[in-house]
Amino acid sequence: MRINEAIAETLDAIGDDPDYETARRLLADAERALTSGTTAEATELLDLALAEVDEVCPL
Repeated sequence: MRINEAIAETLDAIGDDPDYETARRLLADAERALTSGTTAEATELLDLALAEVDEVCPL
């Protein structure tokens, strides 16, 4: 899966739930990093966002 696909899927999954505000911000930052930063930065931000999602709602 590509990074941009993972970001889009995660955003779709968490929707507008206010509990995921931090994760949404990190995902938005990851999207920006894909266009104006590096893949490494985008990957790190995606990892942080996914960790935040897991913290809010562990499976």
